[in-house]
Amino acid sequence: MFDIKNITIVSSSNEEFVPHLTTLFLSLLESKDTNIRLNFYVIDDNISFKSKLLLNRTVNQYKARISYLAIDEAEFENVVESERIPRTAYYRISIPNLLVNTDRAIYLDCDMLCLENIENIWDIDLGSKLLAAVEDAGFHNRLNTMGVNCQSDKYFNSGLLLMDLKKWREEKITEQAFEFIKQHPHLLRFHDQDTLNAILHDRWLALHPRWNAQTYLMLAEKQHPTIQGELEWQEAREHPALIHFCGHEKPWHENPVHPYREHYFTLRNKTAFPLNQFEEISEM
Repeated sequence: MFDIKNITIVSSSNEEFVPHLTTLFLSLLESKDTNIRLNFYVIDDNISFKSKLLLNRTVNQYKARISYLAIDEAEFENVVESERIPRTAYYRISIPNLLVNTDRAIYLDCDMLCLENIENIWDIDLGSKLLAAVEDAGFHNRLNTMGVNCQSDKYFNSGLLLMDLKKWREEKITEQAFEFIKQHPHLLRFHDQDTLNAILHDRWLALHPRWNAQTYLMLAEKQHPTIQGELEWQEAREHPALIHFCGHEKPWHENPVHPYREHYFTLRNKTAFPLNQFEEISEM
């Protein structure tokens, strides 16, 4: 017999993003080792019963289970939203208070694909840091623009967060984030991501960019401002561990050019939400 290692995975989704969430969960299940048990949690933004049934059907084939978490929508009534970034994106802020008996979790955006065993980052020593994340691939001056007093101007992408939930609760990070949203809505161009960076600047551990291989990076649309950073971006392009279809370039949109578009369709067509790759669906 071998020991089972439990890893907590959290995402949030509304109804229209459930097919992409299902594809993400399948990619995590197919890339893990047999001694890993993935405990999935979905922050439920009005997902229909039918969609939950289809999502559950997909993961049940791998003997995995999903728990759905209810959010207090009143807490998010006044957050800044946009067409590209819905209110659902803010829900990750509440994860520590939703999973009160859990000390560590990995948050993942719905528009991601896992290509490597997620265990490879699960046990990273965070030391005194509150989370581990990957530097954002497009907005290197956000903290200065927001007027945040910080030692480092590095700004993380919130699509992947390895979170120390115990420390978040002890330091009331969620409550600090809500207060920042209330006091500074005019600063939140990138909404929850700006909020978390403003609160947690200098308190996060930088992961290799292959663990959040963002579209700017994969399409070489940006150049990293440092030589070392550019080398790591090249490594991420060659051997990505987590693909992040952030921005406007989604594989399910018309005429996509993303290099992992075929991989997305291969996985999605194994789920309960198959989609012919030449079929256009509405932009999300």
